[in-house]
Amino acid sequence: MQTPATTKSEIMLEGFIDYAGLYPPANLEMQPVVNNWSSFLQSDDHWMLARLIIPANRLDEFKSAAVDLLPKQGEEMWQLSVLLPPACSEHFESALQSVIEFNMDSCGAVANVIEFKADTTSEIDSALSMLHDDLFPYIELPIVEDPRGLIACLSGAIAGAKVRTGGIEREMYPSSQTLSRFIHSCAIAGQSFKATAGMHHPCQHQNDSVGVLEFGFLSVLQATAAASVGNASVEEVEQILNTPFSDFSEFTECQLEQVRAELFNSLGTCSFDDSREDLRGMGLLKDST
Repeated sequence: MQTPATTKSEIMLEGFIDYAGLYPPANLEMQPVVNNWSSFLQSDDHWMLARLIIPANRLDEFKSAAVDLLPKQGEEMWQLSVLLPPACSEHFESALQSVIEFNMDSCGAVANVIEFKADTTSEIDSALSMLHDDLFPYIELPIVEDPRGLIACLSGAIAGAKVRTGGIEREMYPSSQTLSRFIHSCAIAGQSFKATAGMHHPCQHQNDSVGVLEFGFLSVLQATAAASVGNASVEEVEQILNTPFSDFSEFTECQLEQVRAELFNSLGTCSFDDSREDLRGMGLLKDST
């Protein structure tokens, strides 16, 4: 049985990483991805992992690649988050049905989270009306314009928001003003969210291949805590995002636990190794044995 998190670093990082090795810039094939996931789950750092990200149209491929690695009956099942087409797509409903059918076939993995894009309140409402009770959705929202109306649409629903924080092109990275507005809006509304892409590192990182200074995921966590616990303004949240290093000294363990549970739930990244190597270098992870 896993020991409950007790230190600040454990509370901040427990069940935090969703592994998305199929996606850029890693762009791995399915077999290396499931091999990596199996290896990660057996490592000393397994407690930081949440879910493996698989697109709906590759679930059968996943089962074939993982057949010899999946847990046996009675063992803890692999947790998956499945990417669906956008809510406006004609393929959305059939992809959703494929997830339901996947879960009916007890294979050692369960898809209990789904992720998809929605640009309007009507798209959000329509998609939510189709969802199976056992699936928790993270809905990727556009944030260039003020997202508060879309965030309000999620209020009262059993759903999380999703924000894209980077990608393979410079234009895919939000400005610090845009991201700070999203974080602040979620904190004020009490809306849970996950972030994805462009944040492989805990602190600011210069991505020379794209030519952009990436946000650090610990900075996003600190900014979220400041907005929620410390009533920080949008401007103060932005200042934290633009700070090279994070400082959690003003927050208690209980406050951080609440922020993780109720606001910043998880981070999707194609590189677990980059994240944990940096964290180990910062002294937030013990050296592997």
